[in-house]
Amino acid sequence: MSKILYIDEETLEIENFEDYIEKFDVNQIFELLTMKPLPHIDDTIDEIFKINPDAIVSDYLINENIGELGYNVNYNGVDLVEKFLKIRPKFPCFVLTAKDGDAVKVIHDVNLIYGKNLMISDQEKNDQNAKFTDRLLQQVEHYKHLLEKSSKEFDRLIELKNKGEINSEEEEILNELDEFLEKSIDSRVKTPKELMEFSNMQKLDELLDQVDLVLKKL
Repeated sequence: MSKILYIDEETLEIENFEDYIEKFDVNQIFELLTMKPLPHIDDTIDEIFKINPDAIVSDYLINENIGELGYNVNYNGVDLVEKFLKIRPKFPCFVLTAKDGDAVKVIHDVNLIYGKNLMISDQEKNDQNAKFTDRLLQQVEHYKHLLEKSSKEFDRLIELKNKGEINSEEEEILNELDEFLEKSIDSRVKTPKELMEFSNMQKLDELLDQVDLVLKKL
């Protein structure tokens, strides 16, 4: 099952999303977890990493209903998702909003924005139309494929490096893959450049073992 984390400050909206997933996840491929935003964005991101989801869905105005939360939240869903993506690039993230025009104005990647009316209209669509749950699954599978592809290319380039046959362009790609794969595992820590030296190939093997564990979980 794919673990989906939904973030909203309103209990009613959380319940509505739970009902939506229950109705349209007919093959029971999702495990839905929910949380409310914490006062500080870094604390919320820390909690996300503890939950370790396969995809994140956040309401846009998670700082709107402060009365129910009982504390102030000085960021919105776009702020949260964009900061998370700086830590873990290309991770499946979605921002749901009833005010998609406002959200589009402040986000760098408009493809992250989805109108809440999309879920309502799902009930009127036939099986040939993509539901929001379909998009969730597609993004989770795309990310898994990206990790697998990156890991295989990393292996290939490491083998070339061990043989002394790697060129400068391939070396640059290797460093980029190293950074991407490292962030996909532990997000905030980049592999030090010295790990790319020949004497540290064992540590790189350990990195690949960690990537394999991530892929098996997805």
